[in-house]
Amino acid sequence: MSEEDSIARLQTLGLNLYESRAYLALLNSKQLTAKGVGQSALIPQSRTYDVLESLTRKGFALTTPASPPSYVPVPPGKVLGSYYDIQRKKIQEHATRIQEEAQGKLDIVREAYLALTKDFPAVPTGKGPEWDRVWVLQKRENIENTLVGFIKDAQSEVLRITKPPELKSNEPLDPFYIIGLENQRFVFDALERGVKMKWLSMAREIPTYLGLSVGEPPERRYLERDQEITEKFFLVDSQSVLLNLHDPMSPAYGYVALAMQSKAVSSIFRDHFEKMWEKGRPLGEVLHSMRSLVDEACTKLKEMGFGKAEVAMYRALSKSGAATQDVLVEEMTKKKINRQDALALCGRLIRLDLIHKDSAHRLLMVEHPSNVMASMSAGRLKPDSVGKFTTRQTSSGKNS
Repeated sequence: MSEEDSIARLQTLGLNLYESRAYLALLNSKQLTAKGVGQSALIPQSRTYDVLESLTRKGFALTTPASPPSYVPVPPGKVLGSYYDIQRKKIQEHATRIQEEAQGKLDIVREAYLALTKDFPAVPTGKGPEWDRVWVLQKRENIENTLVGFIKDAQSEVLRITKPPELKSNEPLDPFYIIGLENQRFVFDALERGVKMKWLSMAREIPTYLGLSVGEPPERRYLERDQEITEKFFLVDSQSVLLNLHDPMSPAYGYVALAMQSKAVSSIFRDHFEKMWEKGRPLGEVLHSMRSLVDEACTKLKEMGFGKAEVAMYRALSKSGAATQDVLVEEMTKKKINRQDALALCGRLIRLDLIHKDSAHRLLMVEHPSNVMASMSAGRLKPDSVGKFTTRQTSSGKNS
């Protein structure tokens, strides 16, 4: 453990910076005069006696009857326990106060929710064309809330056609493709109560977005060409449709959607979905070909001179799909690469366009292996001789 780490931990337990330095100096030297403590701990002479008096009062040091007096440290095992208990009690009391405050706010929100749902009961949907409804939704939050509401109300089936954005297009990751983490549980809740789900997307979302470890359910199929998917929509129980609209000012999809509750309209979308579904490739088939592509890309990266760690990071992100930087770095530490090197390696692969960063969702996504091999063939991707990382360790145990 470094001296900086030890000082930080002592400060966590209640000592200030000078007290922490002085205590470490005493532990390292066993016994020191005030002058020796000041010199060893880099404490101003005018502060040394105050610091040592505070350490003595707090039980971290003892004074010897000598002239000039010397100071000896109290062993950590005898003094730190009580300070740990003090800090633990403070944190627990703080957590209790926060929990009580949060519960109070939740009670207020719940009371408002119950009162409003009681005073304004749901309007009966009825049957027949006169009950058909169509409305326009704007902004991501409104679209996602409506989508989640459809899924929560689903009784038998949810059909989904979507497509991932191009990595470099700056197209927003709309809720038709990525549902917020706090709402993904409603998808799993629907699956657990027996709702059947079929999701149709582009094969290029593997491994870039979903990774090579994606499974079913939902049942998944894939199309190869972007032109085959001209719209993105959710169809729920053959009666509710949520349709994503293109931005009229650009070819990209925008945060605008149509929500429709109509069995007649839903039947049209269902027929279209079934035709597209028949064209799609099953997940297992796509995964097999994508694993082969990733293996081939990694082999070519090695042949071109990329280091083991660089290839390992590319493969790790290919396996997991879109992930935060912390998750990817943690995965690399399991491969004997320390955190600092992993962060630097991550930045290097981003600069080389082997990894892409989405700032809006703070996610890292791997470049598709077919594009990687195309870049290598065209001479656009080359390893640098400076900054290469490997998983080889030096005799000191550090990565080189």
